[in-house]
Amino acid sequence: MSASSPGAIWQREDLTEAYLSERQILMPLVEIQEDLIRRLLQRQQHPLRRFLDIGSGDGAMSELVLEVEPQAEPVLVDFSGPMLERAERRMARTSVPWQGVRGDLSDAGWRDGLPAGVYSAAISAFAIHHLPAARKRALFAELFDLLEPGAMFLNMDYVSVVGPLVGLFDEQTDANAIAAERVRGGGRTDEQIKCEHAQDGDEDRPDSVEDQLQWLRAAGFTEGEVHFKWAEAAVFGAVKPIGGNH
Repeated sequence: MSASSPGAIWQREDLTEAYLSERQILMPLVEIQEDLIRRLLQRQQHPLRRFLDIGSGDGAMSELVLEVEPQAEPVLVDFSGPMLERAERRMARTSVPWQGVRGDLSDAGWRDGLPAGVYSAAISAFAIHHLPAARKRALFAELFDLLEPGAMFLNMDYVSVVGPLVGLFDEQTDANAIAAERVRGGGRTDEQIKCEHAQDGDEDRPDSVEDQLQWLRAAGFTEGEVHFKWAEAAVFGAVKPIGGNH
């Protein structure tokens, strides 16, 4: 991993702590999106055993999967040391075997540290949008190869849009942050808060849902679907078909 890797800003302890402490407050409609992912996992037919959490952060999504299938075994992948340290604290509250892997998604070598074998699901939240388009395409193909037939890939992420709603996600995030600052009696001005969030977004490389579904199909996935969409917020995914090999 190099300092220029997409998302390298998350090596900073201060930004990691700030994001994790306020994620549920700042992200527009995040609880609705998480509930939808929970329902998708409950209603799909493929057994949940060992799964990949791509760009896992502190393991919040892995904890969500474990609510659905408490015996599933998480493999958390993130390039941020501070994030993986916090994931270890979260996973310590569970009784399942799990593994954290330091891996830079901007390079195909992120797979090198993975336990051998295939996975029964892959999930990701607010991570893949840091990658440029060509790398997203490659990552989807890599995930296809790692999943067993019938396994689902689900991505909750920040995407690009066109039209009147451009920028609405960031505007709402700013509004949420400003409201939270006022409730707790903080001293930051509105402009300071907006400036901090703008710096966080410097490494964003969002692509449209339509493009990403096309790349999933090109990788071999089927049943590509947009499960949720609100401005730049989206939940989408696809399934590796039974007998799905290149």
